[in-house]
Amino acid sequence: MKPRVAHVLHSMKVAGAEVLVHRLISRYSDEYDFHVFVLDDIGALGEELKGMGIPVTHLKRRPGVDIGVVLRLRKCLTSARVDLVHAHQYTPWFYATLAGAARVRRRPRVLFTEHGRHYPDVRRWKRILFNRVLLRATDMVVAVSGFVARCLEENEALPSSRVRIVYNGIDPARFGGARTKVEAVRQSQGLDPDDRVVGLAARMDTVKDHQTLLRAFAVLADRVPQVRLVLAGEGPLRPELECLARSLGVKERVRFLGVRRDIPMLMATWDVFALSSLSEGTSVTLLEAMASRLPVVATDVGGNPEIVEDGMTGRLVPRGGVQEMAEALEAVLLNPDLAKRYGAAGRTRVQERFTEASMMSAYQGIYRDLLKEGAQ
Repeated sequence: MKPRVAHVLHSMKVAGAEVLVHRLISRYSDEYDFHVFVLDDIGALGEELKGMGIPVTHLKRRPGVDIGVVLRLRKCLTSARVDLVHAHQYTPWFYATLAGAARVRRRPRVLFTEHGRHYPDVRRWKRILFNRVLLRATDMVVAVSGFVARCLEENEALPSSRVRIVYNGIDPARFGGARTKVEAVRQSQGLDPDDRVVGLAARMDTVKDHQTLLRAFAVLADRVPQVRLVLAGEGPLRPELECLARSLGVKERVRFLGVRRDIPMLMATWDVFALSSLSEGTSVTLLEAMASRLPVVATDVGGNPEIVEDGMTGRLVPRGGVQEMAEALEAVLLNPDLAKRYGAAGRTRVQERFTEASMMSAYQGIYRDLLKEGAQ
């Protein structure tokens, strides 16, 4: 009988942690019997998993601390006889740990992966005290970058000895290949053949700070006439961002694409990738851009400096730095040799340090170790 592994997340919308879970399940479904539990929303990736025959349960969390979620999840874990619970991000860890610890019979092993941090990130003493309880029922904690590991230690008071770093990774072979059907994909973005394209693929919420990118683009647009900004992704801030683009006078030069599943093809049509986040763990889309041989301009926050070598694989600019981002983008767009050098070095860095194969191998090793310990 295959070991039973349950993933617990906020949702299975298209985002970094959710894509990781989808890839883990797709890769190891022959080795493990997977279940997925979502607190808030099934999402597009959840629907895909259901189509693959993976049970996806919506726990329908209500605002505040919902004890009903603990009870429902406990019942589901017991019914499915789950051996290992893999919780992604803090709130799912909270509910998964309480549900697992509350089981009358053998408790499942608990693995907590922290994918990113809110901004601003501060210590909360009540949470720190409760973390001591959660940690007693947690077998391993994984951080997706050194930055996230430091935050867990400094702001959550989790001992560094209990935290292991596993960087997110991608399959470089899916990116940076032959530029086929480029013109058709450009047309699908509303682009002309001579346009110079700044691209970003990210959910539209506060932490991604699209506002800074839009303001930087407005500065850039005055200097580079053929430049266009392409934003792939959805989120609650899209209406606000569209209004901002209009107020800045660049609405006709910005393309809002919504959710796209052809990111490798999109990136093949862009000239530079810009990431304006307030905070990041290990940005999957940043890795994808670098694997696509795109020069990157990213904010010097979170795990970004662990990925981007400033002046070698791209440029790092200050958080909220409108002028700095505009100048860095202009420098790359107006210097093809520099852009090519950044792009080549970026792809090499991903191939050496941030591959999906190494990430998958790390998680497989963790699963096997925890399951082995649980069987003793």
